[in-house]
Amino acid sequence: MGDTLNVYNGGSGQFVKNFNPFSPTVLANVQGMIYESLFYFNDLAPLGTKPTPVLGESYEANDSGSVVTVKLKRGVKWSDGKPFTADDVAFTFNTVRDTKELDTTGNAPSAKVTGDDEVTLTFDKPALADIPSVLGSTWIVPKHIFSSMDKIPTDPNAKPVGTGPMKLANFTAQSYVFEKNDTFRQASDIRVPGMRMYSLSGNQAATNKLLKSELDWAGIFIPDVDKVLKPFPDISYSPAGYQQVELTACSNSNLGCTGPQTSPTVRQAISAAIDRNQINKLAYYGRGLPISPTYGVVKRDDKLVADQFSPASMQADVAKAKALLESDGWKLGADGIYAKGGKRLSMDVIVTTGYTDYIAALNIMKQQLQKAGIEIKPQQQANAEVISARGLGKFQLAIDGIFQGPIADLYYVYSKYFDSSQAAPVGKSGNPYGNVAKFSNPKVDAAVKAAGETEDIAEKAKLYGQVQSIIVPDMPYIPVINYQSYGLHSTANYTGWPTKDNPYAHGGPGGGGGEQTLLRLRPKK
Repeated sequence: MGDTLNVYNGGSGQFVKNFNPFSPTVLANVQGMIYESLFYFNDLAPLGTKPTPVLGESYEANDSGSVVTVKLKRGVKWSDGKPFTADDVAFTFNTVRDTKELDTTGNAPSAKVTGDDEVTLTFDKPALADIPSVLGSTWIVPKHIFSSMDKIPTDPNAKPVGTGPMKLANFTAQSYVFEKNDTFRQASDIRVPGMRMYSLSGNQAATNKLLKSELDWAGIFIPDVDKVLKPFPDISYSPAGYQQVELTACSNSNLGCTGPQTSPTVRQAISAAIDRNQINKLAYYGRGLPISPTYGVVKRDDKLVADQFSPASMQADVAKAKALLESDGWKLGADGIYAKGGKRLSMDVIVTTGYTDYIAALNIMKQQLQKAGIEIKPQQQANAEVISARGLGKFQLAIDGIFQGPIADLYYVYSKYFDSSQAAPVGKSGNPYGNVAKFSNPKVDAAVKAAGETEDIAEKAKLYGQVQSIIVPDMPYIPVINYQSYGLHSTANYTGWPTKDNPYAHGGPGGGGGEQTLLRLRPKK
């Protein structure tokens, strides 16, 4: 056994005890380290790569994907020593289906035990594209504990019992510790005795701690990372997926959003006024990539993006931005900021304190947009406050990222960020990681639904073109830059980390990829 892993996964402010894997505010690394999914799908792998079995052994689906039969691993135990069974899996999926707050897709399957180690999942509608998300992102919970909870979505689950490689050891508001779960089915493969997760003030504090050899694993942004790490040969990084940085607008006035950002013209003007080359150079040190307003990854998803939609311009077009605003009735004020109806074109933008890349990008954009007569005011808040504001719709603009799904298919982006059923009215709790823009369009819903029911790439591209013809001019998410995020790790104490050449899992410490990494780590001493 090696030393305890010191880990930072982006938390700032005081931790709030929440070990419920169903909760959108669950603490980092609970999903993957304590609770497991049935399979691990790695979106860094080529399309068509088979998933890694976790609690599941194998699965088969019918032609439409509406019925999926899963064979489960045998001999698995919960961390309290009780046996893991097919009843636990069926209970988990039926709980998600029967609980509105948890059914984030609107097509959660019902589950039935069809054998000692077999569960059959049945969807109400064809679900070929939903299978990777359902099998890879549903965290299986113990029926003997969760069935006694009064309100499963909100119970903090203070004493978590899981099947994963770690279990809770202790908790404080500044850090919490996991220790090795000796009942884990592959306990002999786990050479890490525990993990300590820290709350820090942000990326800079985490960087300082990493460079002092006080962190082993981190999911953070480091400006000019290659230059910073050059004197530290024990520290490396590996890819953790695409993060398409954007300004999320609370865009739908019909659902209670208020402010200038509810106008599609204003959103288009903001996009036109952004100098992405400058943001890439100053905030991302040239590591950023062009971003498409369709949110297909440029080059990777070109076959799924309609020909008429080019990547967002890397150069600012201030004249275009002003022309758009003036066509919408805005008039330039004496202070250099446009106004209409006695109200200035000024918007707050919320950002998590310590997220240095986002903060730098916002400060640059503030100056760029001012040249086009648009004022934005960055508001730094604790991460918990930002999550709450996003979930309730209590914001105007927020800087964040559009993230890809379990495999390279735009279905996951469109079904997560543009689904009408996930657009909760302002003030009502919604998924802070889903359709936060509150976009709603029945034609988009229908096209995305149809795309999820076919494996024909040409048909998918046609349907996605219909989606793009609506979401690009509406632009509820204003594209900034595409950035391939990474996880950082120190080889001073452990070897076996993912690499650029062998991204067997996401480089960061979170989710199912974190568990796959943990299984491969070996102490250096």
